[in-house]
Amino acid sequence: MFNLNPKEDKFYKMFIEAAQNVEEGAKVLRESLNSLSNIELNVSKIEELEHNGDRLVNVMVKELNDSFITPFDREDMYLLIKRLDDILDLINSTIHRFVMFNVTESTEPAKYLADMIIKSTKLISELMDELHLIAGKNNINEKIVTINQIESEVDRLFRNTVGDLFRNEKDPIEIIKWKEIYQILENTIDKCEKIANIVEGVVIKNV
Repeated sequence: MFNLNPKEDKFYKMFIEAAQNVEEGAKVLRESLNSLSNIELNVSKIEELEHNGDRLVNVMVKELNDSFITPFDREDMYLLIKRLDDILDLINSTIHRFVMFNVTESTEPAKYLADMIIKSTKLISELMDELHLIAGKNNINEKIVTINQIESEVDRLFRNTVGDLFRNEKDPIEIIKWKEIYQILENTIDKCEKIANIVEGVVIKNV
């Protein structure tokens, strides 16, 4: 069972900070797709957020090693902070693809996928806000279900978008570029669902 105290509170605060860090990265990515002319500036912003994410992982690992008692299973806590960092890594990979591939204009499917990343990361931030309430009254399950629904919708969109790409795009280089960008965006949503699944498992263990 969860008994919030100052020693445990520091862990919850780190999860909240990590989730907010990820959500900010998603917003910067989406903003970039509106105008890729300023992408270098946004690349720097996301790299800074990624460095902060790495710092939080390191701090969490140290705290887990130094703490005799943790709010829930150490393995789940480590996996949760790592998966949050994974999302930011993928966001960073996505924005770098636009630079590497010299893409000067986004597509509507890419913008929509980025919108879904924002929606998912916002829900993850809300999950982290309620993490300390797992043993009590909360809206965690509702948010988990919504993230799962988003992932299913994105899977369908990804299949349709890539299918259209291969049917309609004549330039093989463009196919390669966009197939990879769409894949990373879809993988980012998958990571969001994995976080929801970890939280769901923690709920089951601690009710």
